[in-house]
Amino acid sequence: MIRIVALVATVLAATPAYADHPGPFRVEGMSPLMTALLTGGLALLVALIVVVLIMLFTRSSGDRSDSEQE
Repeated sequence: MIRIVALVATVLAATPAYADHPGPFRVEGMSPLMTALLTGGLALLVALIVVVLIMLFTRSSGDRSDSEQE
């Protein structure tokens, strides 16, 4: 019974999504696909930088002594 009430409430509360509205993140000259690809590429770049920084900061002390001996 609760599932039916939840389903009815969800269907009645659903409204159309107006996803392509003007705002600060919309670029007039670019297609939505290009904007998505650019955003995804920037997110991947930031993730790679975070991984590299974590690897640098969490090196064990044994790795540092090996590089200092050379």
